[in-house]
Amino acid sequence: MKKSILGVMITLLIVLSGCVQKTPEPEAEKDYICKDTPLAEGCYVPSDDLDFISPVADEYTISETFETDRVNQMPRNWLLYRNEEYKTDGVKATIVENGDNRYVELFSDGLKAPMYPQSAPNPTFIFSTKFNLDQDRKGVAYASILLPSDKPTDSISFGVSTGAVNTIQAIIGSDLKVQIKVGGPFFYYSGTADGGDIHSTNITIQKDTWYTFKFEWDASTNVVSAFIQQGDQFTALYSGAFHLSNRVNALADGAILVPNVFRVTMPRNYTNTYAYIDDVIIERKGA
Repeated sequence: MKKSILGVMITLLIVLSGCVQKTPEPEAEKDYICKDTPLAEGCYVPSDDLDFISPVADEYTISETFETDRVNQMPRNWLLYRNEEYKTDGVKATIVENGDNRYVELFSDGLKAPMYPQSAPNPTFIFSTKFNLDQDRKGVAYASILLPSDKPTDSISFGVSTGAVNTIQAIIGSDLKVQIKVGGPFFYYSGTADGGDIHSTNITIQKDTWYTFKFEWDASTNVVSAFIQQGDQFTALYSGAFHLSNRVNALADGAILVPNVFRVTMPRNYTNTYAYIDDVIIERKGA
């Protein structure tokens, strides 16, 4: 009997010992051959996508209402030229707020000019942002401008250009008359008999009033135009051919390079000048 019981106990012990889960031994760390030489042969397979350049250029427009920019800061999508020769705050572009509207206050002390070739005398103030509409090669630009009566004001110009070459811009002089400049360098007379063409208009603006200007260009028809809004309508200020500049806004085969910069400038006139700009919109023409 005792032997039987002992046999049963031994059998149970053997069964139970078989049910106990064994702890697996730690797996030896693998030594990956590419960990120290990831670019070695057999470790790196280059992708054709890395060398791919799209034949269609990126195209982007602008919708600058400045409502999401921070007050007392410079607009985040714009550049303001200044160098070490400029006085601190000699030129400024600052977001200000009036009621529920935010826009940009522009200021120039009129003292310094950029160190461009040919000792450019103008301007001291260059405020710009870029866009790209070179697929259809036509577009529309809008901008609203106000000159205050409670601060000093002088000449201000604004419009679209191809790099440093003006395409079409409006100039508001110290007499508040509006002129349209087509072609030529945007900031100075080039010294190559190519200062662009300035066209007078019958428009004289009033201070403390917002004015909306519109500029259009179409390289397929070789036409640029400028308008000012009066009431619910836009009144034509100028319409004519692209001005091909010696400063290169066309290729050797005659293909016109379309605008890619919206720019505001003020001259070096040794006079403090204030102005305000709002609602700079660049759209596809016909969109």
